[in-house]
Amino acid sequence: MKTFPVHYVSLYWRLLWVSLSSILLVWCLLLGWFYLEVTKVGSGHFDRDLRSVADTIAMVHSGAFKEAERSQLIKKKIDHFSRSYSDAAMPENEFSYRVMDQQGRVLKQSANWPGLAQTSTAELPQRDGAWRSLMVSSEDAELTVQVAIEESFVQRATFGILIFFLLPLLLALPVMLLLLQYGFRLALKPVTLLANAIRNSEPKQTQPLVSNASHYKELAPVFEAVNSLLLRLAAHREAERRFFADAAHELRTPLAALGAQVHLLKQAENANQRAVIADMLQTSIERNAELVGKILVLSRLEAESAQANLQVFNLAALARAAVARNAPHAIARGSELSYDGISELRCCGDPLALESLFDNLIDNAIRHCPPGATISVEVEDGVSFCRISVLDDGPGIAPAWREEVLKRFVRLPDTLGAGSGLGLAIVQKVVDLHGGTLLLGEGLRGRGLGVEIRLPPIDCKRH
Repeated sequence: MKTFPVHYVSLYWRLLWVSLSSILLVWCLLLGWFYLEVTKVGSGHFDRDLRSVADTIAMVHSGAFKEAERSQLIKKKIDHFSRSYSDAAMPENEFSYRVMDQQGRVLKQSANWPGLAQTSTAELPQRDGAWRSLMVSSEDAELTVQVAIEESFVQRATFGILIFFLLPLLLALPVMLLLLQYGFRLALKPVTLLANAIRNSEPKQTQPLVSNASHYKELAPVFEAVNSLLLRLAAHREAERRFFADAAHELRTPLAALGAQVHLLKQAENANQRAVIADMLQTSIERNAELVGKILVLSRLEAESAQANLQVFNLAALARAAVARNAPHAIARGSELSYDGISELRCCGDPLALESLFDNLIDNAIRHCPPGATISVEVEDGVSFCRISVLDDGPGIAPAWREEVLKRFVRLPDTLGAGSGLGLAIVQKVVDLHGGTLLLGEGLRGRGLGVEIRLPPIDCKRH
């Protein structure tokens, strides 16, 4: 058989990229938060630091400082502010200030003052062309200081923040990739152990898997599922072994009888003897054919791959057809066979399997009831289930045997008719296939056997 290459998706790479994506996402969120904290107008770190520079200028001009000392203190503060956001010192032409008294007269002004309009000290920093400015008052409210900084420095500061965050990330990314790669290979080693445990199992082995990886919480469901499958396989193989052993045992006797009858046919001395033996041989062949047919039906139903061929159909019509099909057999036995259920009941199920169910139940009733018996087949709507009943007034089955007769090749002692012992086993298997229940009880008028089957509603659209 031609095979095609299978493209596998790597769980290892999936974990790796999910982890890296999570780290990058957290890093970007932190970067966004820090950027907003720094650059937020009025309350951001940048404006608070700029306001601190203005406060310092106001303080030194309000105090008794010499001009040289005042200039030195202001320059030192500006330089400290500059280096908080940039490695290089801020050029003098990018920062400017002026000091005014209460009447608005300019007491001190930078040589490069850009001629900005005076603003209120209560206002947020203003952007005027290429400059960003704000105003503060001295502690004694005698002076006001307006400082201005070029937007080019603000842009460099913003770029510096991005570099401050992104450069360590870019440098750390290969290291994180290697560490995650090693960590995930180590973490996924139990999966390899599990795969090796399954790979090294013998094809006929049905014992539970044993591996050092079984104690991991994440792999426990996989181990449980595999071991559950192995237990089901073991049960299936054992049932299959018993089935073939029972089938071989059941076929041995009728085949031996066929051989004996063929031998007698050869030894017959006249036509009458040959005719009698031929009739016996024909009956034996029919019984063996029926037995083999039921063995094949049961084998198909018990196959591991057996799946119900679900479709919507009229269960009542299926029951009436089964009654009509078995009517000649009932007439030949002198039994009265009738259908007494409703005319229509829509049901979802496997019609072929349920057809076999009806045939086996009716055939069992005809075969094991004495001549003159009454057999009734019913299909009723139980609201939450479909009810199938086959009742007769024959000898019935003692309560002690009702569990046993559902097993394969079990026949009651002193039964009136010959049978394979597979009919009710097939019925039970069909009921199990539909998720229903089977009950054996009293038949008609408190006599005989009553078989009641309840099939739950099935949604055919989901299958």
